[in-house]
Amino acid sequence: MKKSLLALAAMGAFTGAAHAQSSVTVYGLIDMGFTSISTESTTRAGAVSNATATNSGNNGRMSGSRLGFRGVEDLGGGNSAGFTLEMGPDFTERVNGINTGTRLGFLSLSNKALGGLHVGRQVSSTKTVNDSFTAMGNANFANGSVTGVDSPTATMNQNTADVSTAATSKFATQGSLGNNNGGERISNLIRYTTPTFSGISASAGAFKTTTTAATTQAVFVGAAEGEGQDFGIRFTQGAIDAMAAYTVYNTTNGTTADLTTKTSVMSLGASYDAKVVKGFVTYNKRDHDVPGAAVGIVKFTDVTVGFNVPVGNTNLLVAYGNGTDEGSTIKNDKSGFQVGAVHNLSKRTNIYAAYGAGKVEMSTGTPTNSKVTDSGMTAGIRHTF
Repeated sequence: MKKSLLALAAMGAFTGAAHAQSSVTVYGLIDMGFTSISTESTTRAGAVSNATATNSGNNGRMSGSRLGFRGVEDLGGGNSAGFTLEMGPDFTERVNGINTGTRLGFLSLSNKALGGLHVGRQVSSTKTVNDSFTAMGNANFANGSVTGVDSPTATMNQNTADVSTAATSKFATQGSLGNNNGGERISNLIRYTTPTFSGISASAGAFKTTTTAATTQAVFVGAAEGEGQDFGIRFTQGAIDAMAAYTVYNTTNGTTADLTTKTSVMSLGASYDAKVVKGFVTYNKRDHDVPGAAVGIVKFTDVTVGFNVPVGNTNLLVAYGNGTDEGSTIKNDKSGFQVGAVHNLSKRTNIYAAYGAGKVEMSTGTPTNSKVTDSGMTAGIRHTF
């Protein structure tokens, strides 16, 4: 990231109050690479099918590409105001221009002694745990990662006694290995963060959007309209870093406007930096509850351990995880591993390569498939500014 005072004329395109900013940071990251993923499915009858997906010039495999603006204004007396606006460019858009989405967009009022108030689209506390305490940094390259595995495949999770029709499509589209148990970014969030006392900091927030009866029920936190709360507490001292987070999201069941569908996420993470190696461990538990419906409670849990080993200008990354998806008549056991390396060509440019393999097995239930395995590799280059 590059920090600089921007000319008033340049900032005028983004805000009419640019002259009041003490400083503005313009930052970004571009990640482009190659990905190849192979999947093998085995049916109850023993039939095996294979599929391979390959993408070149793929956007954001290890880190989502982004373009951001961050400003801070000193209000005096230990008070400050600030903003963050971060977009996620999609370089695969086929029409003129670059297609973008809002990753972050919030305003802040802070006091050194009292803490800060932040309003707008922000990262959930549970996502912060997964971003901070996994060796791969919750990368977009998910093959081999069981952090947030949703379903084996579309054909393995079509048991309507456990997953309702409205939820099934969302579960199915996530693929066999993905990153969703650990929460996501949250819009309309009003959050308070404490100052840091003896290495401890905490946050609490709430969010709400207009809800209608036609709103599809949420499967993941932040996936649909509704309301909820977000909490986090973190301890950092010396080589030790640890965090606990909880997010709950209430929305409709897709038929009535009552906020009866509840999705809750608990995430725990810790790391220890021994200089020659840094170790990570993360635990996620996500519950999806639709009272009065056949879907009942669907539980998703996962545990991931990993290591980051610095060797000169290269970081070697290793991660292993396992977990379970459970419903009233269905159970999926999942496991996977990832290995990778990131080589720094400079302070702002690096190249990377990673390989991952995972497996999901159905131990109960009557879906079409009994086992799905997949493996994949990615390689690319990242530049930050």
